[in-house]
Amino acid sequence: MYLPPKDRLDRLYKEAETHQLDKSLKREQPPKTIWGIRGYPALFTSYSISVIGQWFDSIALMVLFAYIWQSSPIYLGLIPVALALPHVLFSQFVTNLLKRFHKIRLMAFADCLTACFTIGLFFSPTPWLALILLSLRSTANVVHYPIQQSLVRELIPEHLRLKAVSWNGLVSQGAKIIVPFLGGLFLTVLAPQTLLLLNAAAFLISAAILFSIQQLVPSTNTTKTTKTTKTYAKTSFYEQWKSGWLALFSYPLLLSLFSLSLIGIFCIQFVDSQFPILFREISTDPQSLTIVISAIGFGAVTIMSILNRLKKLTHLLFWISLSLVLIALSFIGFSQIQAHHSAHFLLVLGFICGVGTGLSITTINYAIQTIPRDEEVASIASISQSLTSLVVIVAPPTGAILTQVVGVQTMFALSGIVLIICLSLPVLVKVKQKRLSTKKKRIHYDSSGL
Repeated sequence: MYLPPKDRLDRLYKEAETHQLDKSLKREQPPKTIWGIRGYPALFTSYSISVIGQWFDSIALMVLFAYIWQSSPIYLGLIPVALALPHVLFSQFVTNLLKRFHKIRLMAFADCLTACFTIGLFFSPTPWLALILLSLRSTANVVHYPIQQSLVRELIPEHLRLKAVSWNGLVSQGAKIIVPFLGGLFLTVLAPQTLLLLNAAAFLISAAILFSIQQLVPSTNTTKTTKTTKTYAKTSFYEQWKSGWLALFSYPLLLSLFSLSLIGIFCIQFVDSQFPILFREISTDPQSLTIVISAIGFGAVTIMSILNRLKKLTHLLFWISLSLVLIALSFIGFSQIQAHHSAHFLLVLGFICGVGTGLSITTINYAIQTIPRDEEVASIASISQSLTSLVVIVAPPTGAILTQVVGVQTMFALSGIVLIICLSLPVLVKVKQKRLSTKKKRIHYDSSGL
């Protein structure tokens, strides 16, 4: 039997190894587009349907409370409390659930519960019962944001994460523009309660999509799951809650971004509910308010579309600061508008405010996706959701009281000025620290020279 020379055998072995390696590289090649990722298009569809349903729902609630039930301002003021308070109280319990249950399944069950409570709202005869059902529904919905952030981190490669974040923002902001218009059309032919059924149907469709992909999107490896389940079963909620906060404080950049974002949200919520009062005082035409709301939505969609084309977002502190400066300038501009100002001026101010809003939302969500470790994303997203909801509860009534005292236009100006002052403080601290460090170096140099 003839044997080839040794060098021929070596070459054949190398060729075989190269062929196997080439095949494995082809299999493991990361997807070029976000839509090529297994399971993500279904997740995105589920999210989009539920967001659109929620906007129909918000229109129905406003009409029901204000027009059908003729509710007092107290009831109207309790709606955001009923929606936000469960997020404040229960968001940080979500991490505990994620370690024990399949993420997709958990989100699907939450959608089913949300649909059930929404159907209950359809049959609700009184505002009090509606507020209770809203609170229960919001409690079921608490799991969505942390799971969504965790799944994006788990499924999406690093070079596509900015696209995932911006696509989610585009759906949310786009729905804010389109759905109120469609809801108004539906209300001309349908009862307001019917829009609640549309939301219930949207969440049931979302749940069906999620159940269909529960096997396609694994939460973790099976070996890891059993180990982590046993480990987390032994740890208390307090220890897990503490570890989440310690994780946040271990990333100075993320902590700075969170602080600036919360200041921005607080100032926005201060005056957000006062827009109707502002335009009531300067103009008898309600169309001015709709022009500004549309311009804000268009500005947010525009900046998110631009960010969607990028692969990576660097210098996050700069972008969050820029977003808050734009919002502050728009608020100062709104404080100066008069009845003689044209619609073009209102459009420019609304567009600037929208660009700032869209940039802020995208930056903070991208930071949650990229700065912490994989296992910390859900807990940090839960903390973000909890703190944001707390601001949503505290800021609007505080802003309403101050508006009564100082006036609505002064309140807009104060919000813009406070934002700029808060942004300038870190810069001043850095400049002072730099001067102190150079002074110490100079003293050390002089003493060594002596």
